Amino acid sequence: MDVGEFWGLIERAVREEPGRAHRAGWIQGQLAAREVEEILDFEAHLDDASDRAMTWLMWGAAYRIFGGCSDDGFCYFRTWLMSLGRADFERLVDDPDALARVPQVRGLAGRERGGWRADEWPEWEELNYAASEAFEGVRGHGANIYRAVEEHRSKPRLQTLQDEHWNFDDPAETARRLPALARLFPHPAAEPLPPVPPVPDSLRDQQDDTEEGGPVPEIPGQLAIPGLPE
Repeated sequence: MDVGEFWGLIERAVREEPGRAHRAGWIQGQLAAREVEEILDFEAHLDDASDRAMTWLMWGAAYRIFGGCSDDGFCYFRTWLMSLGRADFERLVDDPDALARVPQVRGLAGRERGGWRADEWPEWEELNYAASEAFEGVRGHGANIYRAVEEHRSKPRLQTLQDEHWNFDDPAETARRLPALARLFPHPAAEPLPPVPPVPDSLRDQQDDTEEGGPVPEIPGQLAIPGLPE
């Protein structure tokens, strides 16, 4: 199986199956009907595509969209990128900030992450297991595809992230590296604070007293901003 066939299977699964688990199951079924070498080819192409997207900049993009992103979450995010198709995947690998123009990402902006539906999350965990389950179906329960694919592949996998590591929690750094995503998913520390509520009429006289040295009243609803002097 060459790389074009690999992408063809993924793109056809996305066209023909509505849900991610069903898509991965369809791919598994297609692979199970092929020779073992083709199953190993698929897994090798999957690894290579995932490795291509495994950069600090792409991880920062996922981190900004999710509001935090573990290494497992980043793995599932990279396979979700593949569901967009080969052309979009290649474009986004070269420019992760272009995720801000992807409709599935834009549809999440401005919403509480706890309110995202399961099928809206930019993750496709199930794709990671399609080839291994097909391999077990052909070779028997417990067959280890990962050892077999390392012996099968023609070149070693990428071992480390090649680009510059940076602090995903730094709003200024995020805005510099991923300006469009930083605008779409503002960092909490970069968001303007809401205005302090006006002083209730019942407290205005007390406030006047404080100008003469009296105690400062507590204003209901006033924000306590960490880091400011008492």
